[in-house]
Amino acid sequence: MKRIAFFVEGLTEQLFLIKFIEEAYGKTRIAITSTKGMGGNKHSISFTTIQATSITSKTEYYILINDCGGDGNLKSYIIDQRNNLLNKHYSKIIGIRDVYPSFSRADINKLKYGLYYGLPQTDIRTDFILSVMEIEAWFLSEHTHFNRIDGSLNAERINSALSFHPENEDMEQRENPARDLHNSYQIVGKAYGKERIRVERTINSLDFSHLYFNPKPSSLQILKKELDLFFD
Repeated sequence: MKRIAFFVEGLTEQLFLIKFIEEAYGKTRIAITSTKGMGGNKHSISFTTIQATSITSKTEYYILINDCGGDGNLKSYIIDQRNNLLNKHYSKIIGIRDVYPSFSRADINKLKYGLYYGLPQTDIRTDFILSVMEIEAWFLSEHTHFNRIDGSLNAERINSALSFHPENEDMEQRENPARDLHNSYQIVGKAYGKERIRVERTINSLDFSHLYFNPKPSSLQILKKELDLFFD
């Protein structure tokens, strides 16, 4: 059984990744476990299982998705769990986090350097995917989902009201994609926020076939490439 471990910034990334894997790669041969991490600094780090798919004789791929509860925990949680994952024969570790608000666009290289600095790579490789500037740029880029949020909402109406075009422009160039997403929904009297119910509404409205075959954000392209390699 092939195994891969993801360490993600928060619930939004965890929910998106679960849905993306299930929609793009299926469920029959795949088992996914999602956990919530706690601790750090002076306290021991622990992970609580939130949801798990049963492993059967047909399971060929096992995906562990750890919610680290904040971008600052990502690297320390990976270091803490690395030997355990190595002993369980995981083939890869991937960290996913936003750039904003902790870093500016100009500091992306600095952020990458800090994440990789001093991180062991022997026997099991660790890589990071930075959603620029936030994972909500991926949601904005899937412009067809706006019509499923509200039948009168689309990219043209957003462009008219907010002066940016989710279909024609690179959403990774937006400085605060989560705010843009909220402002777009506000056109029709709705809202986006980090509350689970609102995150799930957006994720469940996304066309994952569109995202898989047309991954415009470069960071989403990296995620797709990593998953394609894992499921190859």
